[in-house]
Amino acid sequence: MRSAIVSRLRRRTAFLIVLLSLGAVGLVGCAGLRGGQSVDAAAARVELVPGVESAHVEQRTTLSGFTRNWTTVVEVTLDPAYRVDDAEAALDWVLRTAWSINEHEPTSGLWVAFLDTAGNAAEWDWAAATDASGYDTEWARSLMLPGGVLRFTGTDIGDSLGSWPGEVPELADGVIVAD
Repeated sequence: MRSAIVSRLRRRTAFLIVLLSLGAVGLVGCAGLRGGQSVDAAAARVELVPGVESAHVEQRTTLSGFTRNWTTVVEVTLDPAYRVDDAEAALDWVLRTAWSINEHEPTSGLWVAFLDTAGNAAEWDWAAATDASGYDTEWARSLMLPGGVLRFTGTDIGDSLGSWPGEVPELADGVIVAD
């Protein structure tokens, strides 16, 4: 009698272990299907764009009480011989690049910039781009960090970028051009 109980207990334990293992594999598989790209992949993709000298991509975290908030930063440094020719398309691309980072959802917003090699804001008509894209240009100007980094909060972006993480965007021809 005792050996039958022990045998049944072992079978149930083995079944439970198999069930938990399959559940863990399923969860890992789902995480890999969520789309987007890593911080490192985004930086590498941006640096492949002709006219881009370098890219700085990161996710920053802050604590507010017990709540952890994330900000995604994408700063694109242009080669001195290149410029942004289509500001609206450039803004859309850099925001979508930031939104595609799939490591942590950017609950505090997105920070984006086009910089020259000295680290200053590149010459591009970001104000016209924010207007044309429906963002509040005065609000963006008031939040602008030194060096021309534009900050967008979740309420600024609304649903314009779709669900997170977004698809990895491609930059259209003619957005960044040789001078």
